[in-house]
Amino acid sequence: MKYISIFFILFCLSITLNAQSNYKRGFIITNEKDTIMGLVDFRTDRTNSKICKFKKSEKAEEQVFYPKEIFGYMFIDETKYYISQTINIKDKSSDVFLEYLVKGIKDLYFYPDETDNQDYYFLKDDDGKMISFTKEPDKIIDNKLKKDDKYKRALNYAFRDCEAIANNVDKVDFGRRSMIKLTEKYHKQMCSPGLECIVFENNYKKKFTKINLSLYSGTQFTDYSFGMEKLVQYESVQCLSPVIGGQFNISSPRLIKSLSIQADISLSGFKFENDHIWDSNIFGSTIYEKFKFKALKTTGELGFKYTHPNGKFSPTIEAGISYSILSNTSNSLYRESITNGPETIDNYVSPPMRYWGGYGGIGLNYQVNKKHVVFCRIIYNRMSYQSTKINEVGLKIGYML
Repeated sequence: MKYISIFFILFCLSITLNAQSNYKRGFIITNEKDTIMGLVDFRTDRTNSKICKFKKSEKAEEQVFYPKEIFGYMFIDETKYYISQTINIKDKSSDVFLEYLVKGIKDLYFYPDETDNQDYYFLKDDDGKMISFTKEPDKIIDNKLKKDDKYKRALNYAFRDCEAIANNVDKVDFGRRSMIKLTEKYHKQMCSPGLECIVFENNYKKKFTKINLSLYSGTQFTDYSFGMEKLVQYESVQCLSPVIGGQFNISSPRLIKSLSIQADISLSGFKFENDHIWDSNIFGSTIYEKFKFKALKTTGELGFKYTHPNGKFSPTIEAGISYSILSNTSNSLYRESITNGPETIDNYVSPPMRYWGGYGGIGLNYQVNKKHVVFCRIIYNRMSYQSTKINEVGLKIGYML
């Protein structure tokens, strides 16, 4: 496991030493209401509410804006819009970037407050009055679950001019989807026929978790140590075999663009032959033996992968745990001596079927286009069960779909 530990240390250092960014197409709106197109760093909701990092182009110098320094900013493809606003939470005034959820007769905003670790929604009337509401965590008092429903009273008051909406707030969950849908219904009820009353609507259905599927093939060199007394003369056998497999990578670019959780499953074969000549005191003659072993190996891996975020060519490093199952195994021992003649013993040994261990690897990605990647990786895998050990070095060449 020493090599796996080295890979893991390098992996952690890579994450620490490389600054993360996740620039997306967008624009900023100045306080003079001018729009400047460019790229905006797309981070978590909490980060987006505090700061805006902007570049006019990929190679331009980064500019940093705080609330009140600009009117707002927007991510085009993600349909997320932020405006600078002064809010009051628990008698404390703060300048923040509120996320615009719905812009219309009543404007709906969202703000995740890190001070009390609670989400806040704000509704603004056409007269400019702002109503805020939140939900306290559920509590157990006297062995009974107590839920905070004060936000429903705030909604009832905010939509009091529409009886059909105000009377149904008891069915509304405290969540982004529910709040947007409730505001949509209000606009449909209150909007005059033939008019479009919603100017902007946040695309809450868009997913911000990235999932990539990759397929690969390659070859691997395997060193298999039986560690069995019956096979002391065949302590270690080696083979070169093809391997095919697939990978799933799950990442959240808004949190850490370069880091992903990786699940891998592969199929490969074992086919060993090893012979040995030795002098036997028991049989009183020279003995020739040939041991054959073959099996199908299915390997699953689960770990983390770090991909350098910039450029057409991106180095990668990965590490994690591995688990293998042997199936369709068969082995035989052929033995021949002058005194006893030839004999063949089928299923001479019963090797373990399951192995645990760890893996580490390095590689290189080539960005073919915005979505697809060709990659090459070198992987070291070390697994064992009791005294039986498997050491592998593999080369994977694949394509990210």
